[in-house]
Amino acid sequence: MNESLTDITEKQVVNLCDGKILGYVIDFKIDICTGRLTAIIIPGEGGIFGFKKCTDIIIPWEKICKIGTDTIIVDIGVIDKDECCDNEKRKKKKGFFS
Repeated sequence: MNESLTDITEKQVVNLCDGKILGYVIDFKIDICTGRLTAIIIPGEGGIFGFKKCTDIIIPWEKICKIGTDTIIVDIGVIDKDECCDNEKRKKKKGFFS
């Protein structure tokens, strides 16, 4: 099956581990030496009015289990919100001066 990058961005990404819908692909990582797709990028969870916005989730190509007609199934385990959050949120969790 041949898919264009545009086709892939129109599919929902679902985590096999917990069944959570992660969202839609917003970007890609490509190895410019080989021309191969190495990862897909999903937007992280956002906060209220953009505050405490988490960074994007980068899913390596090896973690993609299946690309179906409407869905991309990935196996990335349970996402720890502390791991995906940006540095500002980490600073608040540890303390302002630490």
